Amino acid sequence: MKWELSMFKKKWIYLSLIALVLVAISALSAHAIGYNKASVLLKDKKVVAEEIDGEINEWKKELESIEENVEAMEEEESSKQAELDGLQIQVDEASEMINQKDAIQKEVDELSTQVNAKKDELKKLSGEIANKQNTLDTLNKGILIKKKEPRTLVAGVFIAGKDIAPGRYKVEPVNGFGNYFVNGGSKVNIILGRGDDLFLPEYVFELDEGDEIEATLSVKYTLVE
Repeated sequence: MKWELSMFKKKWIYLSLIALVLVAISALSAHAIGYNKASVLLKDKKVVAEEIDGEINEWKKELESIEENVEAMEEEESSKQAELDGLQIQVDEASEMINQKDAIQKEVDELSTQVNAKKDELKKLSGEIANKQNTLDTLNKGILIKKKEPRTLVAGVFIAGKDIAPGRYKVEPVNGFGNYFVNGGSKVNIILGRGDDLFLPEYVFELDEGDEIEATLSVKYTLVE
């Protein structure tokens, strides 16, 4: 009986020890499992935090790059604005030069119009001069000087056929100016002289027998045909 009781106590003690061991093992296992889970969770959180810090750092770097780009763009904008201002000044100067060119061109056009008008007048005068020259050439061709020395009579009264032979004469003043009459002015009544529009430098007429010549200056007589 004692042996059975002893054996029962030993079994109980063994069972108790085994239970304690199991409880201890369970407790240790639970603690270990909880610790491992906590460690895993903390590790995950650490990993996430590190990733966020990395992203923040990347964003900071990107922000710094953007800020540098903005500064560079602002400098380029300032440079372009200065260049644009310079170009605007050139445009204003060019516009002023164009205005001056237009004004000068207008003056040139006006002068050209005046020159053309003067050319027309000159052409007209040249035509008139040519006509007068043709008339003069025709008259000169009709006056052929005879091969005989001209004769000069001083101022006075002379009779054709007595003091000078009748014929067709060209009379010219020797010097100065004065009146020249034939037959009291009924045949010839002129003022011979040079240097004034009122005077005639020469005159051609037919001197007939008996004509009376009256001159207040010396006159050269040249026979013509």
